[in-house]
Amino acid sequence: MKITVLALTALFAAAAPLAFAQEDSPSPAASPAEKSASEDPTVSVTTEKTAPPSPKPTASPSPTKSSSPAAKSSPSESPTTSPSSAAVMPSKKSTPEATIRDIEDKWEASVKNHDQSVAQAYLADDFRGVSSKGKVMNKSNLLSEIKKDTDVYESTKNGKVDVRVFSGQFAVATGISNEVGKDKAGQAFKRTFRWTDVWALRKDKWQCVASQAMLVK
Repeated sequence: MKITVLALTALFAAAAPLAFAQEDSPSPAASPAEKSASEDPTVSVTTEKTAPPSPKPTASPSPTKSSSPAAKSSPSESPTTSPSSAAVMPSKKSTPEATIRDIEDKWEASVKNHDQSVAQAYLADDFRGVSSKGKVMNKSNLLSEIKKDTDVYESTKNGKVDVRVFSGQFAVATGISNEVGKDKAGQAFKRTFRWTDVWALRKDKWQCVASQAMLVK
């Protein structure tokens, strides 16, 4: 027992100088960065290990205009039809009945202003007609009658126009014309004519080849 106590005493005596030596040993010199940080109060030095930044999620590529439905439907980004593409688009053709009815209305409207251009454009060169006074006329005679007309018209309008087309090449149009105005002497008139026109399709153009009119009242 005494031997054991002596051994422990010797062991503590040997370890004591080592402990004191460890306490008296100088601490390692601070690095320049730590020294500057300690001198500058605005700089803080973090001794903890910074965690690596988490990888940023990769943004998926935004859809292009050609693949995005929203881009296609946006009015500001909608493609503009080029003149060349618009030119090749087939236009809606009028029916022969509608075409002839339109010409008849223009013809009667031209009477109001003594305008020869409509009759000049749509009367065939071999036209033959009978006027409301029973006079047989060709194209030249009819154009002359329009030019010499001295009546002043308030209105000239067609009504009850009916067009019948045969084999796509010929048509017969019937109708009435109402004309209101004053004659050369200033006498007011209100006339109603009933007429029949015969049309032929020549070189893709409708021409009046025959006509007859009569004064109803």
